[in-house]
Amino acid sequence: MRHMKSTVTGTLQEKNGRFYMVLRIPDSTGKLHQKWVSTGLPVQGNQRRARQLLDAKLVELQADYDRRSRQAGWSVAEVGEVPFDEVVRRWMTRKCSEVAPSTYEGYEHITARLLPYFRKLDLTMDEISPTVLESYCAFLLDAGLSANTVNHHLTLIKSVFNDEIRNGAPILNPVKCVKAPRVETFQGETLSVEQIGQLFRLFEGDPIEDIVRIGVIYGLRRSEILGLRWLDIDFETGTLQIRHKVAEVRINGKRQLVRSNDLKTEASRRAFPLSDDIHQRLKRRKAQIEENRAKKRRYRTADADYVFVDANGKLLSPEYVSDHFRWRIAHSDLPKIRFHDLRHTCATLLLHEGCSLREIQSYLGHASYLTTTRYAHIDARSKEHALEIMSAVLNVDKNN
Repeated sequence: MRHMKSTVTGTLQEKNGRFYMVLRIPDSTGKLHQKWVSTGLPVQGNQRRARQLLDAKLVELQADYDRRSRQAGWSVAEVGEVPFDEVVRRWMTRKCSEVAPSTYEGYEHITARLLPYFRKLDLTMDEISPTVLESYCAFLLDAGLSANTVNHHLTLIKSVFNDEIRNGAPILNPVKCVKAPRVETFQGETLSVEQIGQLFRLFEGDPIEDIVRIGVIYGLRRSEILGLRWLDIDFETGTLQIRHKVAEVRINGKRQLVRSNDLKTEASRRAFPLSDDIHQRLKRRKAQIEENRAKKRRYRTADADYVFVDANGKLLSPEYVSDHFRWRIAHSDLPKIRFHDLRHTCATLLLHEGCSLREIQSYLGHASYLTTTRYAHIDARSKEHALEIMSAVLNVDKNN
């Protein structure tokens, strides 16, 4: 049986020769509360006018109640009758203050396609079936989206339903019955040792030379490199700590830098010894920054805490690093890799040189070693040692 929508009701009553409105207003649970409100009209000759005032007041209070209900959340028994796109918008409003700006930006990309699609269908929560969602997946795949992106859409929809279910809504989550598109394992590009040497030569004297070297040697994420501050570098002990990040997101239509101590996972907080090369490079960078600050009258001091700033003291943006890296690679003989592929390269080289997946997991700051397997690309050479062992045990020639 469907739950009836809560309604504001009222009647006219006479008191001390005047008309009063006796209003019954539901609270968030549907319980009615009575309230007396004077019309200010004498009873004699004003019944029609009092009735008009009562009707107007009921309309006003009902609209206010409906507005508050939409803001606070519909009655759980009514949620199934609410348009799906409205529930998604309410979910987005709530998530705006609950998640990181970069995460919310991802939600906005998804809902930019999702909301128009379901608004056109005009379906309620109860009408969102597995078949409807599979048709939506097919629509996205036909539009050229990857299976991984389509699964992100399903994850968001699943979260919308789960939030309502946690609040007690008597609905089922249809995403559980949807056959998600199969995602092919992503294989990032990696460079050989010889190609890394070529890469280092390509970026000699470049504004992001040190960033590229750190990306390869330590396998740091772009946000972690740009988040390095001088307080994270200890030249005396020769250590580098990862405990801050700089990301770039779109807020209110504008690209903005977001600086945060909230790293991707707790495992992302880690420390490294400084190699001799990076130790000297960072010292030279610090000296150059001090020289620029002394020479330039309009040197920016707001970003003085950060290691990677331009000649005017402005913090380098993630977008600049990626775009500049892509441009230099495009004008070289190297494979067309992304900046993030330096992280893949680091992991693969560590694996090839005998590091265990657990060691690489700690080095890269992964929460799970299963994530590490996506970065450590095992090629034929990395299997040679295992084959040699098997051949020795079985006393056979591996070439036969």
